[in-house]
Amino acid sequence: MKIAIFGAGSTGCYLAGELLMAKLDVSLICRERIKRSITDNQGITLTSYQGLHQKVMPNALFTEVEADTPKFDLIFVTLKCHQVREISEQLLQLSHQQSTIVLMQNGLGSLDEVKQALANISAQPRLLIQGITPFNVLQKQHATFHKGTEGEFIFANTPHTQTVQQAMQSAGLTCTLVDDMAPIIYGKLLLNLNNALNAITDVPIKQQLSQKQTRKLLSLAMKEWLAVCQKARLPLAQFTKVKPQWLPLILSLPDGLFTLLAKQMLDIDPQARSSMWEDIQAKRKTEIDYLNQAVVELGKQYQVNTPINAAICAGIKKLEQGIPVDIAELL
Repeated sequence: MKIAIFGAGSTGCYLAGELLMAKLDVSLICRERIKRSITDNQGITLTSYQGLHQKVMPNALFTEVEADTPKFDLIFVTLKCHQVREISEQLLQLSHQQSTIVLMQNGLGSLDEVKQALANISAQPRLLIQGITPFNVLQKQHATFHKGTEGEFIFANTPHTQTVQQAMQSAGLTCTLVDDMAPIIYGKLLLNLNNALNAITDVPIKQQLSQKQTRKLLSLAMKEWLAVCQKARLPLAQFTKVKPQWLPLILSLPDGLFTLLAKQMLDIDPQARSSMWEDIQAKRKTEIDYLNQAVVELGKQYQVNTPINAAICAGIKKLEQGIPVDIAELL
């Protein structure tokens, strides 16, 4: 089975690394900067807060999809949400009719956009499924990618992903397969509402969550999404040791009590930051429209007020333009 990681950045390179550790045939389609870094450093180095340190080399590295680029049986798309709609022709070129394409985006909307884009240009369908990276990955120097929080990759259950799971288990690694990704996507969005706040505060996640003001904002943003889910009857998967509905209450606790409970809920590296923070630092467009803005849009549809998520979106739009944002402005 030939596997491609399309748009291999932080999470894509970490995924590639785990698949290569599982002795799978993995190629990367990435930016020239990523390719050069991997080549210069003779491979991808994976590290984690749990002490992992492993170097692996992809089977092939590409910066563009060209006429002679091979076809793949399994393609993981790790681009940002706003980028996936632009690659439909390249996905067709990279795949065959028996291929599986796994969209690894957070938030809501990218799956429908890709389905529509592919339908517009081809009568030959492709199997499109979703996957999620429920942990944080930080890109460091020398082609090093660091896993900063607990969790394992989650994919929709298909014959191709079953092969991946079996190979990973043989290598002492784990991933989760599920038959219904919808609760996973909705539940992950609840946690991803913090991505923007982490970018705005410009400090590591652990430090950010020690600040009561930002915890209050996250709590209010989560309450809005939970209210939308209740009104729209959307199921949420549980990603921490407590039910999703309890998270806003826990975030609202006094600092000492929150710190005590947080240690039991989720293991976080002291230096972990969100991918949206990375995007802001690199002056890239963020995924805010598919995260907090998606909450705002669904709130309008189901007549649920979402002022905090709207304020967070406005803050990120300012940051994208290089305008500083004071966290106090959002309350």
